[in-house]
Amino acid sequence: MTIAAMTPPEYEVRIVDMNCEPLEDKQIHWADMVFFSAMMMQQRTLFVAADRCRAAGKQVVFGGPYPTSFPEECRVHCDFMVLNEGEITWPAFLADLSAGAKTKPVYETEAKPDITKTPCPRFDLVNLANYAMISLQYSRGCPFQCEFCDIHVLYGRIPRTKTAEQMLAELDALYRTGYRGGVFVVDDNFIGNRREVVKFLPELERWNREHGNPFQYGTEATLNLAEDKRLLRQLTASGFLWVFIGIETPEKEALKETHKHQNVNGSLVDRVRELQSAGLLVFGGFIVGFDNEEEDIFDRQITFITQSAIPNAMVGQLGALPKTPLLARMEREGRLIRSLTDETGLGPFFSNFRTKLPFETLLRGQMRILQTIYEPRAYFERLLDAYRRMPRQRGFLKRAKRVLSPSRMLLGGGTQSSVKALPQLTNRARFVALLRMLRAVEPVFRREALRFIGKMLRSRPEYLQQSLDYLVPGYHYFRFTRDSVLPEYADILSRLPTIKVDLAPIPNSPQLVRITTA
Repeated sequence: MTIAAMTPPEYEVRIVDMNCEPLEDKQIHWADMVFFSAMMMQQRTLFVAADRCRAAGKQVVFGGPYPTSFPEECRVHCDFMVLNEGEITWPAFLADLSAGAKTKPVYETEAKPDITKTPCPRFDLVNLANYAMISLQYSRGCPFQCEFCDIHVLYGRIPRTKTAEQMLAELDALYRTGYRGGVFVVDDNFIGNRREVVKFLPELERWNREHGNPFQYGTEATLNLAEDKRLLRQLTASGFLWVFIGIETPEKEALKETHKHQNVNGSLVDRVRELQSAGLLVFGGFIVGFDNEEEDIFDRQITFITQSAIPNAMVGQLGALPKTPLLARMEREGRLIRSLTDETGLGPFFSNFRTKLPFETLLRGQMRILQTIYEPRAYFERLLDAYRRMPRQRGFLKRAKRVLSPSRMLLGGGTQSSVKALPQLTNRARFVALLRMLRAVEPVFRREALRFIGKMLRSRPEYLQQSLDYLVPGYHYFRFTRDSVLPEYADILSRLPTIKVDLAPIPNSPQLVRITTA
């Protein structure tokens, strides 16, 4: 939507979000050129869709995070690549295209644009009713240098922010569409530039109040947010309900190893509790595969996720991304695997270097974590515990208003302006939608969901409406883990005997398994 806003009006632009709708032949035939933006997780579908467009005689242009980080993998599937940040490379590409000049195969830059000049996204080009949350961006970059992370590589260590006026203008534009509901501020570290964010949040609080609090916000931040009480108060006063934190591992030596120093001091559980006590639901990112982890790490991850009451937890294997310090270290130590995708067909979601723990151990441990934490009872117990840590609403009238006012984040969000869109639901309609959902799900999930609702009514009724939003993702995690992730991992484990393994000891480390061509 932002790239579309940077495009001159003489170009007619359509957006197809393949997360929401299929790419149809008529859309391909309509276009003169087709442009793809993608992340690493979309690699397979990106290549299939791009090859289909080229087979239809269309020129294809790639951009976005995945092509920027993996240009060599992408080159054979497109005609042009417009990489890095679009404020610089997109106008350069369009200038050559419109002038009839020789268009270069790659447009790239190391320069970091001034995002105070970035235009407001074209919200009119998507169906807002397709989304549980609408994404906005406030800043780019992160001051930390975690060894595995490519954010400081791609966007720099000095976070650049939009102005308060700019952000409020984007909220005005979103408000005018009639949308009401969740807004995800998608910064990789929203608090990376504290000086600017503490100036922005009072303006956001004022805007919310003047517009009747139409949006509820979530974002990503680092765990040191728990140490700044003033900033925490500003966040919750500005309508933020949740925050995603990169916790990675409960093993302190592994945190030191990966230079995640902001997570080392003090108790991780206590700092998560600080955020919850301030009124923020905490989601977390977790990683297995660090050198300083033993085989008990999988049980420790389950224990930590449970004790810290983190309902939504992403659990992945450590990977060495392009241009990161981790990749450089793995190259120095001779531990890189050329490409898991090429050599084993496993895909891009597994460690691409020889880990201390054998690959099979990592895979089985990761499966056990996911299977355990997304069983319905375990999920709802964490969600209930998280809300029990939230502050009590003072005053009977305020509490009653909170009980009766739907949050509109997921179940019952949407727009008011389109008849075809999902309407903003009344409490009665919301209740009916909830009943229909619970009738459709498996008995084991329905039983635990109803048990959770009963406990919320008794212990934290003022958060009931907000908590209902998480029945939908809870069911998704349960089904996706059971029906997709676990069978795929089980299939990989069944094929491991056919994959040739090269036991290659690393100096001062136990033997490690290198996965090579089957």
